[in-house]
Amino acid sequence: MKHNVLILGLLLLGLRATAATDPQPLYASLERRLQALKSLEIQYQAEGSAGGNVVQGRMIWIKPDRYYHDTPEWTVCQNGAEQWRYLKDQETLILEAAAAQSEFSPQNVLFDLKKNFHAVSLDESGEGRRVLKLESEKPDVAGGVSIEFPARANVPDAMAFSQPDGSVVRYNVTQWEENVKPDPALFTPPGVPPENIIDFRGAGKGK
Repeated sequence: MKHNVLILGLLLLGLRATAATDPQPLYASLERRLQALKSLEIQYQAEGSAGGNVVQGRMIWIKPDRYYHDTPEWTVCQNGAEQWRYLKDQETLILEAAAAQSEFSPQNVLFDLKKNFHAVSLDESGEGRRVLKLESEKPDVAGGVSIEFPARANVPDAMAFSQPDGSVVRYNVTQWEENVKPDPALFTPPGVPPENIIDFRGAGKGK
């Protein structure tokens, strides 16, 4: 009897050990997938932890340095070292040098996984859904990222960003399309009246 109890105890310990899922294989697989892409388009629905309206948006990355992000209120487009922002309600176009973005933003997280983040855990539900949790490589930077995967799929369908101020923004991915060839016109600033153009590109350069 004691022998059977000991065997059962060892089996239970083994089951507990295998239930702790290693996040590294999924993390590495996602990083390799993203680095192999030439371009990526994501359409999403975003919502904040405080509730409120759900915002629909569209993001496009084209390597090495083109990025397009469109929402109902604004559009941001980066072309190399410069970017433009279009405020739709004000019909205002802002031209500026490409700004350094927070690492806890979708435009930086996906293509800078290995550079800025490390995987800390992988939680799996009974239905096979997985949540990969990441933290910044900088120990003094608060916040984190959760990337969610449906069962039997290695393409995310949601991302949640915990900002250093404690707020959380969740992006539910409605479309994930790899190696897209978007219309080049997307990266051209929209036409606005001359008086509605604000040009900061020469700021700080003595111009």
